[in-house]
Amino acid sequence: MAEIPVERKSSAKWLWILLLLLLGALLLWWLLAEDDKAELVEANTVAVEESADLDSVNATSEMALSSILANPSNYYGMEGYTGEVTIGGPLTDRGFWIENDGARMFAIVIDEPVERRIDINPGATLRLNGGTIREPSTISATDIEGDTLDQDTLDAITGEEAVLVIDEANMEIIEAA
Repeated sequence: MAEIPVERKSSAKWLWILLLLLLGALLLWWLLAEDDKAELVEANTVAVEESADLDSVNATSEMALSSILANPSNYYGMEGYTGEVTIGGPLTDRGFWIENDGARMFAIVIDEPVERRIDINPGATLRLNGGTIREPSTISATDIEGDTLDQDTLDAITGEEAVLVIDEANMEIIEAA
């Protein structure tokens, strides 16, 4: 009988299967990681939007009068009110009504250290920059810098939920009445 040498061929088939499985796993990981990034971007966008909403309440950006009047306790002590407002009447020696988008709030003028006269009349448009939202019940006749508050000003803030205290230097007439 003849001897036939039988040699076992090494099969690399299992190596190719392993490489394909590894490639498939990497492909799935990459696709799912992109989806996570999209979710992360969406979550960050929502967080930034919520943060922007909080910043509008907490930072010195423009605050809407309607927002302040809707929930005044969130704004008490907050500095940096900015915006364009229309002046409503009646005026007092130290204050005036500001109106914007149907909302109305009383503003008290700080006239210290130097009184700087500004001609405020009903119907005028002012640009305000740097006022502080205050709780009216905490304001007394001598609480605001400058001359003692007159009785008309104190009467005007009675019953109000929020007032703006602003220095004359932070007011600019945009359109006179």
